[in-house]
Amino acid sequence: MKFELLKVLDKILALYQLPRNKARFDKYLFLLQGANKDEMVLPIAGFNPMGKELALNKIEALIEFDAEELVSKSLEQINYELDDSPGRTLQVAINLIDDVEGSWSNYAVTDYKNKFEFDGLVNRNFCTPIFWTSETVSEEIIVQRTKEYVYRTIYWIKNGKPETLYDCLEQEVYVNIASGKQLLNPEIDDIEMLNNYYSQNVNSVDYNVNLNFFYGDDETKDLNFPVYGIPKNGGFEYAKYVALKRKEARY
Repeated sequence: MKFELLKVLDKILALYQLPRNKARFDKYLFLLQGANKDEMVLPIAGFNPMGKELALNKIEALIEFDAEELVSKSLEQINYELDDSPGRTLQVAINLIDDVEGSWSNYAVTDYKNKFEFDGLVNRNFCTPIFWTSETVSEEIIVQRTKEYVYRTIYWIKNGKPETLYDCLEQEVYVNIASGKQLLNPEIDDIEMLNNYYSQNVNSVDYNVNLNFFYGDDETKDLNFPVYGIPKNGGFEYAKYVALKRKEARY
């Protein structure tokens, strides 16, 4: 198994420089699906095809950071650490999600899909680290985000699609450890509450329960989902906590 960069930013930059009309949308569909329109030929589904000035500025910022070169260097390091025997090759393409002006990009729903429901991409040998128009990019963020999405893909290939809350948490614990993320004390006060909630719902396949656990009440109440007293990003902080405890147990 190995990962290689698939450059898309220059193509998206050229797309965003076109007038925001049907011709631009048709161009986007051609890039995404090709002439036959029956397959994904370029993994750019995360981009808002009608992105405005903010999306254009974020693409320009990523290019100025030489983001794709940073991704490429990160992949070289990961490939070196992987088994280099012949196997599948996955193409890695940056995606920018417009959560500010993109009307269909609710943060929690979109992020959850990109972290736990990306089987369509894996089946096509794609991996798409996502960035957001609402965030400020940096070299550190680009490198870390790349590692996390690559190791998330590796976990999927080895273990299959996560179905239960247990599966989702195990994936994120693995990603935290394998990506070399700096694991500090979690940014939440009540670990015991999260531990109890997780224990009670460990086998949950309920989308509402699992989404709420990872993203918290503030994100999911806007979707009219039930809330359970979970702080913002509670599940992700809990995954960091579990990862830290497992690393400490090794030494």
